[in-house]
Amino acid sequence: MNQDLDRTNARSAPAADGAFDRPDVDPTEIRNEMERIRHSHSMSGCNRLLQLLNFVVESTLRGDASHLKETTIGVEVFGRSPDYDPKVDTIVRSQAWRLRTKLRKYYSSEGMNDPLVIDIPTGQYVPSFHARDHVEIG
Repeated sequence: MNQDLDRTNARSAPAADGAFDRPDVDPTEIRNEMERIRHSHSMSGCNRLLQLLNFVVESTLRGDASHLKETTIGVEVFGRSPDYDPKVDTIVRSQAWRLRTKLRKYYSSEGMNDPLVIDIPTGQYVPSFHARDHVEIG
């Protein structure tokens, strides 16, 4: 995500579809990281972005990562009708871009020593979780 993350020697892999099966990252730690992000200065006043982040993270932890499509997010997070056209209404893509930007800002400042990094790689909505080797989780 940025130079600070490269220096951490983070173990990184996208979350798998189906049941959450990442022995290197505990779902409780992911939720703890979500709380740190939620209460951060970087995300202050960004309720819609936090809703988006919460939706994609919780969907992944439930094993529903394969359902994280633009249309689904538009309906579930942004209240669009099931027949909305994401080619015309780009709310999901634009908000995902904003969220990625805010997460980079968070992890380059107040979250730089967090034991876990939550990332949403460009071109997808399935989050990845990076346990940093230099910080002990727990």
